[in-house]
Amino acid sequence: MDFFEHQSQARKKTGWLVACFLMAVVGIIGVLHVVFALIFGASMKDPQLFASVAIGVVVLVAIGSLVKIIELSRGGRVVAAMLGGEPISPQTRDLARQRLMNIVEEMAIASGVPVPDVYALPDVSINAFAAGHGPADTVIGVTTGAIERLSRDELQGVIAHEFSHILHGDMRLNIRLMGLLNGILVLALLGGLLLRATLYMPRDSGGSREDRKNGAGLVFALLAVGLALYLVGWIGVFFGNLIKAGVSRQREFLADASAVQYTRNPSGIAGALYKISRLSGRLTSPRAAEASHMFFGNGLADPWIGLFATPPPVAERIAAIAPDFDPSSVDLALTEKQVPPPPPPPPPLPQEPAQLPISKLFEQSAIPQSALGAALLDALPAFARTSSRETHSAVSLVYALLLSDDANRRAVQMESLDAPVSVREETMDFFGRREEIADAGRIALVDLVIPTLRQLSDDQYRYFRANVQRLIEQDGQIDLFEFVLQKVLLRHLDVFFSQSARVSVKYRSVAPLMEEVSALLGGIALVGHGEPSAREEAYRAGLCQLDTRTASLEHPLLPEACDLSRIDAALDRLAEAAPDVKRVVLTACAEVAAHDGMINAAEYELLRAIADAVDCPLPPLPPPLPSTHPSGQTIPS
Repeated sequence: MDFFEHQSQARKKTGWLVACFLMAVVGIIGVLHVVFALIFGASMKDPQLFASVAIGVVVLVAIGSLVKIIELSRGGRVVAAMLGGEPISPQTRDLARQRLMNIVEEMAIASGVPVPDVYALPDVSINAFAAGHGPADTVIGVTTGAIERLSRDELQGVIAHEFSHILHGDMRLNIRLMGLLNGILVLALLGGLLLRATLYMPRDSGGSREDRKNGAGLVFALLAVGLALYLVGWIGVFFGNLIKAGVSRQREFLADASAVQYTRNPSGIAGALYKISRLSGRLTSPRAAEASHMFFGNGLADPWIGLFATPPPVAERIAAIAPDFDPSSVDLALTEKQVPPPPPPPPPLPQEPAQLPISKLFEQSAIPQSALGAALLDALPAFARTSSRETHSAVSLVYALLLSDDANRRAVQMESLDAPVSVREETMDFFGRREEIADAGRIALVDLVIPTLRQLSDDQYRYFRANVQRLIEQDGQIDLFEFVLQKVLLRHLDVFFSQSARVSVKYRSVAPLMEEVSALLGGIALVGHGEPSAREEAYRAGLCQLDTRTASLEHPLLPEACDLSRIDAALDRLAEAAPDVKRVVLTACAEVAAHDGMINAAEYELLRAIADAVDCPLPPLPPPLPSTHPSGQTIPS
């Protein structure tokens, strides 16, 4: 799977969605024009009436869509709250919910995305969804029925399916779909409001016969207009549901297939689908219909015999991924009290240095292995996993990861730390045990602490962010891990705590970004290739991936232009590039890293920061990697 290709397909579907939406609006205008002409006795060719109807419909639909789009701009949390979901704390003591959180953490770390917030929906049916604009504001919602009635393998299959939607870019399409269709729904709501208003209008005004006649005529006109808006609005909703079904069905087949790739266990997701067909009922949330296209299974009553069912029929989905599936192997009686014990520890990961050719880099980023996530989590010391799930301890853990090995520099850092005594003491305690965490585990911890740190208040986050900056600056030097931690951690948290941190597209070609791209390619060449000739060769190989013929002539490799401060500024500008530009740049960076057939830890850490800046998930490599390339060097800070 090509991550950027699926993102491109999602954008094309968005264009198709907008086109269908506009056609539906035009149809509504035409029908209402005819209805109003009949009600008011006007000519069908009356341009003034047509203009009034058209303007009125466009204004109402635009307002309805805009209000919903603004409401949903805060991300997946809004959808989860709308459906009655409650966040599951990383410190939950409920065994079934702990199991769910473990599965989500495994899939997130293996996928190279921050662990999303998880919500439990108070519903006995078996279902789940993923919602958000991107990895920084994603939530996964799971019904209590799924949490309590699915085995671990089945639940893992469902979560892998939802992670497929995250990686394929489906969530943003789903959010836009909700916003647009709300505009059509407004017509039906306004029609219903007018119908109810006529019930409370006086039928006998007590005036003259002419006044009573006029009053009755007004009531009739409002009744007719309200009924017309209501019926036409629901015609729009009818076609809107058809659009949702058409957009989502093929994506569900893709997500099922991807889930099998992620878990290598087709019976898991097949068992979950079978349980949905046998045990699951209708979702009880009154607003479930608005998000019907997001759910893993069809949780709505459908009087149209599957016409509006956004997921494909269960039998077809099972046949596509597990043609030899045996229904008798599924325990339909499994409940929360019968949750089986955790699976045995995952097998040890390969111990040799990773040899990752360029042709496999994006394939790995798109096909995360759940076993890799489980193994990385299992390799973390108990204190690190426990601390990552408790808010104040997670803060101390991040501080400890940023402390210098040099005692004098560390003393300066601790002096600058603006924190209570308890946090300072815990930070030093964690620092004393930091060597227990392998390099690959430290990167995994970055993803693991993000949902915990989202529980900070706005003021607490401001203090935390300022302390992170102080610890890095007071160190006197910025190593590569500090740089990656700062870029990945603060980027995702900044977007969560402030919508103003979101960026828009400014650059649609590589040309205006060549200085920044040169810094990125040069930085990777520096940490991966020690010999000047090898660095130059790798750097040129990366430039050849760019869509510009003169790049190699105009931008020679200048090591002094590849320090971390320039790379930092380059990533900020690259985040504002169009997806096609990001794809070209990331491919060029990967070509530099893999030019000698080996990607070492330093190269991969820098690639991780670059990939995160362009919203392309890049999973960790199996540990251990060599800490430095045999001939590599560090990037100046």
